[in-house]
Amino acid sequence: MPDDLELTTRLARGEPAALDAILHAHRDAVVRFVRTVTRDENSALDAAQEAFIRLWRNPKSFTGGSLRAWLFTVARNVALNEFRGNRRRTARIERVAEPPQAPTADRQAADAERLQQVRDFIATLPEQERSAITLYAAEGLSQAEVAEVLVTSEGAVKQAILSARKKLKERFEDFS
Repeated sequence: MPDDLELTTRLARGEPAALDAILHAHRDAVVRFVRTVTRDENSALDAAQEAFIRLWRNPKSFTGGSLRAWLFTVARNVALNEFRGNRRRTARIERVAEPPQAPTADRQAADAERLQQVRDFIATLPEQERSAITLYAAEGLSQAEVAEVLVTSEGAVKQAILSARKKLKERFEDFS
């Protein structure tokens, strides 16, 4: 599997297969992350698409490091700019698909309900905490990569993650 820098170099040379490989590797994660920022599926898809379009138009803008973090940053900025430009709109509601549940399995139903409660609670966290915990815990980025995506310091990321974890623990301490 070629690395991100090699793929962007191939993309710069006009190889369409390179963009396909990049999309295949990163699209779902970018959409999942930006959905936490926009709280709207269509806006998340639009912002993610714009990030990939920007890479396609100017592949040399990625100069190394984590392409996923770079794409997260671009998509987040696109989403935030869109959000700021449309403040008059009604608050966006996060649409998260319910996990599949077997109607006869009590445990599956309880787990699905708990997961939805956690998702709903995370959606209420301040944007910095919500983004940091999502990128770190769900997307597996390092704290340094999260700091890069959120354009902040590692210390601020550590604090945001700690704060989000503390709030989650306080809210869900009754769960085993």
